[in-house]
Amino acid sequence: MREKNHEEQLKDFFSQHPVDNPQYLKRYVKQHPNNKMAWYLLGREYAAQGKQGKALYCFTQAGEVYEAFEEQAAPVIPEMEADASASGAATRKRWGPLFWFRALVAAVAAVLLLLYIPPAPTPADSGNDAQIKTSPPPAQLKETKVYYIAKEKTKENVGAALQEILVKEQISSYSILVQGQPTPDGRYIDWLKPPTVLLSVEGKADTAQKNIQYHDALSCDCQPTEPLKPLSILTPWLAQQEQELVLHSSLQAFYSRYGKLPQAPGELNRPYPDNVLPGLTPYMEERFQQSAESMLAEIAGKPAEAAALPAGASGAPLLTKPLSEPLRIIVDKTAHRLALVSGNVIIRNYPVGLGGDKTPVGEYAISEKVRNPNGKSNGEFGSRGMTLSDTLYAIHGTNKPSSVGKDESHGCIRMLQQDVEELFDMAPMGTKVTIGSGLLPEGIERSGNPFQMPLFSEETNPNKVYKWLD
Repeated sequence: MREKNHEEQLKDFFSQHPVDNPQYLKRYVKQHPNNKMAWYLLGREYAAQGKQGKALYCFTQAGEVYEAFEEQAAPVIPEMEADASASGAATRKRWGPLFWFRALVAAVAAVLLLLYIPPAPTPADSGNDAQIKTSPPPAQLKETKVYYIAKEKTKENVGAALQEILVKEQISSYSILVQGQPTPDGRYIDWLKPPTVLLSVEGKADTAQKNIQYHDALSCDCQPTEPLKPLSILTPWLAQQEQELVLHSSLQAFYSRYGKLPQAPGELNRPYPDNVLPGLTPYMEERFQQSAESMLAEIAGKPAEAAALPAGASGAPLLTKPLSEPLRIIVDKTAHRLALVSGNVIIRNYPVGLGGDKTPVGEYAISEKVRNPNGKSNGEFGSRGMTLSDTLYAIHGTNKPSSVGKDESHGCIRMLQQDVEELFDMAPMGTKVTIGSGLLPEGIERSGNPFQMPLFSEETNPNKVYKWLD
């Protein structure tokens, strides 16, 4: 939205929607008493009519929404009735262009929450983003917050998300709202399928100034703008989320194994047999201390920082960290797939070779990780091996790539070399493994830029001859 005649914009907006009808808003807040944005707008309507007592009550109910737009603490209801005429005159005096702009932003959010259609962006609005560079500077990426809807996209969810962004992101911020894409069966979110950019909100130095850009027509029934700037930020953000997920999972695995957290990043890269991870990326080393502190808070029973925001009206959570659950592995004997997942998000989905009834069903964990088992990278077990719960079953490579997708093993899980090497780098020691049937979609999900960890530790074991069941 551009700053032009704010008062005229707001009047035009209200002429198209019944949001300025106190009776309508009264009915709405009765049905939705927890919608603080609606309370705020209803209070504004009462204040405009000089009904200061009712306005004060509504502002009290609006809480942090009132504080966000008025830049002052929410009022407390006084014991005696306010002088309506005097306070009404004072209120009218305060209603300059700044108020109209704040109210316009609030009205847009409320209309989304009430499932109304927002006005389409003008051609002038869409012109700014066309000049955005395709690669954002690192500082801009750090200042950007991405909100990720992991379930169905509805106007109700988008409206709840926008309300959350407007309340939480106040000054000099840039926020993006995206929706993860479900797998064909609807059971999971496909991490590698590019998420849909729904909207972006840019906050200025003045908390009253927020530029809302809609980038998805189905979310607003409008003519969306091209999401050039959000997309340039989203791609590196997705890569960072993967690295944070691997780091977080490794810290949890270390804690489960040793009963304490590592004091330094290098403790995750000890030599075999204590090799939780092969190494750490520079970004993971940078995030180590903050991730460890977050894990300590989780252990102490405190909520992780920004792990999840309040659920939308339909129950779909709004996440700033969609990959907050530790990595686990799921093997589907029917589909011949092995997936690396976090919660209900599939990070990778690889084809595997199995052994039919010889492949067990149940719950396991990676108890050993070895590079080049039996001293070679092209032997029967390939270049990587991961033992399952100290048994003769393992996830490993193979020198028979044509067996992948078939039941030709003696019970083990065979993978192609590029797949098992990526899985080895991403799944830390102790990762839980579930083997069953009908658990995964059949689609293969590989990254065009495979995850590769630098090698910091010694992960070979020349002192053992591996006799996995292959």
